[in-house]
Amino acid sequence: MKHAWTRSNRPGKPAGIAALLLAAWLAGGCASSTDTGRTAPQQPAPAALPEDVQSAARAPFGTEGEALAYGDFAAAGGRQVLVVHRLASAGTPASGASTTMPAQKAETSVDVIRVSILARDGTSWNEAFHADQHLKNRRGYLDRSASPVSAWRMGYEKTPDSGFRLEFTALNLPPGSKPVTVRVAWNPKLKEYDSLDGTGTRFLEPLTNPGGGALKVDR
Repeated sequence: MKHAWTRSNRPGKPAGIAALLLAAWLAGGCASSTDTGRTAPQQPAPAALPEDVQSAARAPFGTEGEALAYGDFAAAGGRQVLVVHRLASAGTPASGASTTMPAQKAETSVDVIRVSILARDGTSWNEAFHADQHLKNRRGYLDRSASPVSAWRMGYEKTPDSGFRLEFTALNLPPGSKPVTVRVAWNPKLKEYDSLDGTGTRFLEPLTNPGGGALKVDR
């Protein structure tokens, strides 16, 4: 039995070494293939904001400001930029990774503390809309509540038909309060953002005081 084992083992020794070498080579090849498969494809870096847009985005809120979108919001050949101070990530703005609003519908929702929309006018940027505890333009207040709001849920979209529109719903309301959504759109006549009536087709005249004054429809 011992003799038989000795005879069968001796001739197979070179073959055994070759088999070990082949196994090691195959293992190395498999490991390399596996590593290659695990390597994530290179993602393109986000497009940097144009220099003038970066400068404009820092103006309203400093380092807490984040440019969410920029482009021709009003489809009138001018440029605008949407700047926010986020509720959840206050103090940690994005590093220039905002988006250009496309022509097709693009909709997003974000919780914010403050908002500013700046419109390019020649060589300068003018604020066409502002939100903090109230929604405001240069003529007055767009929300009907007399109570200040600590944060808003803001939705925004751009469509070929209606242009750039926003919706604001108050957050952190007292128990039992009914949230009211304020819809805001670009008013081409006055070149700033105004609130819309319930039909979404007519602009409302801003209030002179928060929660006060009669609402008038700008026909």
